[in-house]
Amino acid sequence: MGLSGGIHTALADTSLTTRAHEYLSAGPADSVDLIAHVCNLPGPPRTVAEHLAAAMFAGRTDFERGIDGRWRIAAIPAVTRPGRGAPGLAEPGLDRIDELSYVVVDVEATGTSVLFGDRITEVAAVVVRDGAITDVFETLVNPQRPIPYFVTALTHITWDMVKDAPTFEEVAPRLLAALRGHVFTAHNVKFDWRFVSTEILRATGHRIQGRQLCTVKLARRLLPQLPRRSLDHLARYYGVTNKARHRAGGDALATAECLVRMLRHANDDGLHTWADLQRFSGARKAGTRKRKSALPTAAVNDVTA
Repeated sequence: MGLSGGIHTALADTSLTTRAHEYLSAGPADSVDLIAHVCNLPGPPRTVAEHLAAAMFAGRTDFERGIDGRWRIAAIPAVTRPGRGAPGLAEPGLDRIDELSYVVVDVEATGTSVLFGDRITEVAAVVVRDGAITDVFETLVNPQRPIPYFVTALTHITWDMVKDAPTFEEVAPRLLAALRGHVFTAHNVKFDWRFVSTEILRATGHRIQGRQLCTVKLARRLLPQLPRRSLDHLARYYGVTNKARHRAGGDALATAECLVRMLRHANDDGLHTWADLQRFSGARKAGTRKRKSALPTAAVNDVTA
């Protein structure tokens, strides 16, 4: 993982790199054997195999070539902070949660489904480090498609507000800079991750990878006494004021302030490492299953309400 076990980018997988990863998961291989398997090309000349392997892995950090000339899956570096030890091999999950940095993300969009072509209209990223908010990035985004009236009614984002805003392709470099190295955090993280990762892949050809933290899941376990774990309920519990509800900047800042308090709460409850936090926030009571609602799903709903 990247700095603080956080977000980093990688070139999108192709069918060839997927096959290469599967093959190399069994151990290192030289170019001839690797290309013979991946490309279904028995006995390729070494010069051809070397050229094809180099081209296939160009620009990728998830594969590396050893001093013996064989290709392998790249080792994951240890997560370290400046002045806190030398890098080695990572021990996933042992990082202290108070030593990690987090980026709280919120998006507003033309709808709720990237599969149906919905696009981001506004995005915010708020960095939390050492128990405090340190950086804030937010911008309107031209979604290059109309905004439905019922979405405008919720977010108050109109076409006039975004028509001259930068497109996501223009926003992507600054957003990636804000995300890089931090734990991707959101209130209902699957929603925001799906939009951000899809837009970044479309704009740059790169996938984002890294740790994710859902404040809804964490609140569900940390604050079982709350009747609901919506952002409004969570903010009210912690005494946080949201100055711009249903706008990316307002919701991201409010979530970040709640996160600071939740991490302190978690630490006081004996949750000290990333592994502790993941086990705690992801666990369900034994013998219980998530029950499907019998009600129809609305075409557009507020996933943080």
